[in-house]
Amino acid sequence: MSAIKRSYSNDHLKDNEPLAKKSRDVEPLTAEQRILELIKASGNKGVSDDDLIKACPVLTIEERVDNVNKLITSNSITLHKVKDTLRYKYKGSSCATPGDANAEELVVFNLIRDSGRKGIWIRDVRIKSNLGLPRLKKILKSLEAKKSIKAVKSVAASRKIVYMLYDLEPDSSITGGAWYSNQEFESEFIEILTKHSYKFLEAKKAKVLKNTSVKSPLIKYNTTYATADRVLEFISKTGISKVRLSIEDITSILDLLVYDGLVSKRLNSEGIVEYRSTKSLVKRNAVSFIPCGSCPVIKRCSDANQLNSLNCKHMKNWTTI
Repeated sequence: MSAIKRSYSNDHLKDNEPLAKKSRDVEPLTAEQRILELIKASGNKGVSDDDLIKACPVLTIEERVDNVNKLITSNSITLHKVKDTLRYKYKGSSCATPGDANAEELVVFNLIRDSGRKGIWIRDVRIKSNLGLPRLKKILKSLEAKKSIKAVKSVAASRKIVYMLYDLEPDSSITGGAWYSNQEFESEFIEILTKHSYKFLEAKKAKVLKNTSVKSPLIKYNTTYATADRVLEFISKTGISKVRLSIEDITSILDLLVYDGLVSKRLNSEGIVEYRSTKSLVKRNAVSFIPCGSCPVIKRCSDANQLNSLNCKHMKNWTTI
């Protein structure tokens, strides 16, 4: 992990002070600490992904996302949607308590604030605050009227409503992420993304194979692979998605293609997952799905041998699916 360092000038030290004291280094900041300081310094304005890229150019996409996720998980920062831009804010600066709140409202507000982007169910608020349901509902309505909190429907249960701070962007586990719109599963949107992702991988492979300047078959084979961020870059440029997609979203789409047998994936020498379009050399039918159809020792399988269909663990697993 790259670390972003800071140092201070020692010009104010006197010449007669020991050299060891002059050259004493300040403990370097880690990337996570540096990002937190940037977000903290931004105050209520917050910091966007573009701001982080400019401030921390040495970090890769994976490093930046990993450090931001750690800060969100540790409740050090929160994610907010300002107009059409997602911004990160320091939790201490963006979760101010309502000034005219009474003691009961403060208790409820603090419980909702601590729940972060996943929110909290009204039953959990009632249990933790020890407030009666009629009184709690009045408090929640009061905080909603002050725009301190908001109610969000969960895709996991249509009747379940969770409460979170007003300016927080709900977690994908609540909204369903890019695959849901107004509590409806967007199957057509997923199909479009799947087709375009496969189209990109197919075009990349065809371009590499047509390149006559590269003679090595191994080099050609390796360059037909693409990472998820390259596919995401292509999808973003096409403009087919009206919502902001993440690396995780594209990875789930590519994994669908892997399960369908249209794409293969591997870990490259740097430990990064790559994807390549592929086509099955043999068309599969119903018989090919039986374990016997792809068994490497099918010739040794018989009632006279110890190896037979009655004690085959693969056959047992297949018949219990």
